[in-house]
Amino acid sequence: MTHPAVRDLFQAFANGDGLQQIVRGLGANKHQSLSGLTLTAKALYTVLLWKITGRPMIVVTDGAKEAELLLEAVRTFFDIIAGGQQLQEPQIVPALDVLPSQGLSPHSEISAQRAVGLWRMASRRATITITPIGGALARTYAAAQYKNLALELRTAEDIAMEDLAEHLRHIGYEQREPVEMVGEFSVRGGIIDIFPAESEKPIRIELFGDTIEEMRRFDVQTQRSVLKVTSA
Repeated sequence: MTHPAVRDLFQAFANGDGLQQIVRGLGANKHQSLSGLTLTAKALYTVLLWKITGRPMIVVTDGAKEAELLLEAVRTFFDIIAGGQQLQEPQIVPALDVLPSQGLSPHSEISAQRAVGLWRMASRRATITITPIGGALARTYAAAQYKNLALELRTAEDIAMEDLAEHLRHIGYEQREPVEMVGEFSVRGGIIDIFPAESEKPIRIELFGDTIEEMRRFDVQTQRSVLKVTSA
């Protein structure tokens, strides 16, 4: 837990001339420029600017390594300044690891990270998004298309197994047995295993007819349940 005095110390930087000039310029819809900042200062000013404006932000860097380093620093200041609020932490939308002309599919983890990041932005859940220039230039679709990627499942609610499996196939999941990687699912009788893009562990859903009876996170290696959940 961050001491309030430390949080106040960082927030005091919000009154600096450079940041206040940017805030005034944004209010007047003017292009603003601030140079000479170190990585740490960029991270702090990014979080402060998000805090002052109350608006989601996109930060574009000139490379993937720079984006990852900035994200790490931004998350540190975000945890301090956001002060335990129930907010989506800053995220990264990576660049694709293949060129369009190569005719190859990007790595599944990169595709998943981009899909989750763009879904959060489209559904207005994102706070601060950092992306390298290659990630910003990649083709995207209308926000509604990303919103439709996600389904929220809850115990005791109804969903047909066939409809859930068809949705997963439609958004790019592959049917595999057993489930081992992000973007895979399997069906066995009234049980469906899914490894969601935004989760560290896959989820096992047990249905009775079309009703979700129970949901549990499970370990990929042992296939044993580790946590019972009521929504996913």
